[in-house]
Amino acid sequence: MESIRSLIEQMLVSIGMSPHYAEKSIFVFLLLCLGFISWLAGYIAHRFITPVILKIVEKTETVLDDYFFNRPVLKALWHVVPSIIFYLLLPQCYTEKTSPTAINLISGATRIYITLTIILLIKAFLSNLVIYSNEQDKLKSHHLIGIIQFLKLLTYLIGAIIIMAFLMGENPMGLIAGLGAAATVLMFIFKDTILGLVAGIQLSTNKMLKPGDWITIEKLNINGIVEEVSLVTVKVRNFDNTICTVPPYTLVSDTFQNWDGMKMRHARRVKRALYIDVNSIRELTEDETTQLMQHKIITSNEIEKAGNPPINLALFRHYIERLLINHPEVIHQETWQWLMARQLEPTPNGLPIELWFYFKEIEFVRYEALTAALMEQIIANIPNFYLRLFQSPTGSDIAKALSSGTIKINKTFSSDCV
Repeated sequence: MESIRSLIEQMLVSIGMSPHYAEKSIFVFLLLCLGFISWLAGYIAHRFITPVILKIVEKTETVLDDYFFNRPVLKALWHVVPSIIFYLLLPQCYTEKTSPTAINLISGATRIYITLTIILLIKAFLSNLVIYSNEQDKLKSHHLIGIIQFLKLLTYLIGAIIIMAFLMGENPMGLIAGLGAAATVLMFIFKDTILGLVAGIQLSTNKMLKPGDWITIEKLNINGIVEEVSLVTVKVRNFDNTICTVPPYTLVSDTFQNWDGMKMRHARRVKRALYIDVNSIRELTEDETTQLMQHKIITSNEIEKAGNPPINLALFRHYIERLLINHPEVIHQETWQWLMARQLEPTPNGLPIELWFYFKEIEFVRYEALTAALMEQIIANIPNFYLRLFQSPTGSDIAKALSSGTIKINKTFSSDCV
């Protein structure tokens, strides 16, 4: 390199250039040559090596290399390689007469550029990791987006510290160690980010939430599908197509309902109550029970269970349970799924008979249609058991009572009202 430098310097001096300007011209010329060589190395790698790597990756059976050796990652890599080549060959351009200011300026700028290219490479790698985790069924249940966003933020933070150290002429490790004294201030500034990260890790490790889950947060009036779980927000699209954002820490500190278990078990609970008028509960006569059996509404076994003489409400409960067991869409063979028609504590509005069972159908519209059809059938058969549903009087009930004379209006007025 020195012989080439001396030969070029002699040629420039021979044509009348002063030795001072000849030396500077040679320095600039070598820098341009070094920059061209570095650029050429990156161009060759991008133009010829990238297609070879992509073909090799395409032929492999593993899926992971398709994400970590694709075009975005290789493009970022081919920016790192030329900058490193430039930095390693840069001392060959210096001489004893080269200004220290120029050396520090060019070396510092090269280091900053290398740092920026490495940050872009890590960013491309982490972005592909997000895509990979979203497309793999085994990783969909893990909350990786928030963690990866934190890693990106950490990469930017460390990169900014390193660049600041290069600009200040300090050792990056010494500058990072010096920031330990400001840890309290940094924790206060990034409080929401840190809480979001910790909450995101808890949501992931406990498998509490993932994109695609149906969640309900009654406190915040949120009921919809999770679209995105990031470092500081959870985006939920409600069923009215409005979008709500919730901090992950809120989901961990407060309670929310996740309907994903319903999808996994393909079972959705029905819990409805019918309020029976207590005055209609009574013992049935033999003729009444015989009539019910003739219409195949009840069975002899159900009559025996209802007591002697049978109680109409007990027969009604047994009828409901048999109807549910014979329904093709109702789950009744699993021990973990309850099926019953039970009494609750009496209320001023009547005696509640609660139906508790599970449908195989979990799709919302179909589920509601099945529930409505079944409840309509049960309500329609209530009069067959000589029972009445409790219902508060309406205007038509009062008008009917007035017209029949059941209720009479006192038309006598006191003298004080005249």
